[in-house]
Amino acid sequence: MVKAPDSKVNKKRPTLKEAHIVLRIICAVLFFALGYGVSKKLLFSDLALFGTHTVIEVLVGGALSVFGYFVFPLLLVKLKYWLEGLVVATVSSIVTSFWDQQSKRIQQARRGKQKMKAEEKSIKEKQEIENAILLDTSVLVDGRLLDVVKAGFMDRPFIIPQNVINELQKLADTKSKVKRSRGRMGLDLVKELKKRTRVLIPDIKTKEKEVDRILIEYAKEKKVKLMTLDFNLNKVAKVSGIKVLNINDLINALKTVMLPGEDFTIKVLQQGKEKKQGIGYLSDGTMVIIENGVDKVGQDVSVRVLKVIQSSAGKIVFSEMATK
Repeated sequence: MVKAPDSKVNKKRPTLKEAHIVLRIICAVLFFALGYGVSKKLLFSDLALFGTHTVIEVLVGGALSVFGYFVFPLLLVKLKYWLEGLVVATVSSIVTSFWDQQSKRIQQARRGKQKMKAEEKSIKEKQEIENAILLDTSVLVDGRLLDVVKAGFMDRPFIIPQNVINELQKLADTKSKVKRSRGRMGLDLVKELKKRTRVLIPDIKTKEKEVDRILIEYAKEKKVKLMTLDFNLNKVAKVSGIKVLNINDLINALKTVMLPGEDFTIKVLQQGKEKKQGIGYLSDGTMVIIENGVDKVGQDVSVRVLKVIQSSAGKIVFSEMATK
């Protein structure tokens, strides 16, 4: 037995165009009724106009029905689009304003964090270089600084800029045997200093190519002491208001103090510049000039201090043969 087709399934649904037509008809009917009723009430409630009031009422209602069928739906569509645009613009304005505020807050928070990090980095760097000594190439290739550190007389941190290490590397790669040895000794000294004390190696970013100028500017900016054996750099640094340390000054300050009239024994090693003068050296390297000591070359003699002169080369002791 074949079942009859379901009427609900076969029932055709109205299309969107048909729905629009139905709505237009409804609007036309409503506007016709409105026009008819209003015209009758306002124009012909008391007096008929030559018996034609009904025709006029129908014409007014018909005109409004045409308006309701053709014009009113278009106005509704425009009103719909306008309202939608208004809602979208309002929501968009609210959302944009919200995100602008959030973006400003995020940017302010980010700037705050960056500022805090910069301050922390500055404080950390300041603490690291506090009481530190800036070293130049001449001190590192000299080598005596390591002995001072080993002896425990200097336990401050050292600052060795990357520019100085690069200069040592160039010396270590040069063709000159002496310079190559000095450069390698300087690099080895840096390694030894790292083992015994704190060594900071900042990579100073600057357009300046001359290492001496870089050291001067860095020492002035960070307000640190500069250790150098370079005569010209020493002078420029002092003129720039930088405190300069010189290992030669330290060595001279630690040399044995000799007083006039004091007797001591020394070996005469060579003849002096003047006739009859002999030359000897103390254990700390101090030169001793012995009057009438030329005949005692190679011998240990007892001498008496006459005077001590401090020169740029160090101390010089003038003496004579001691008499009992």
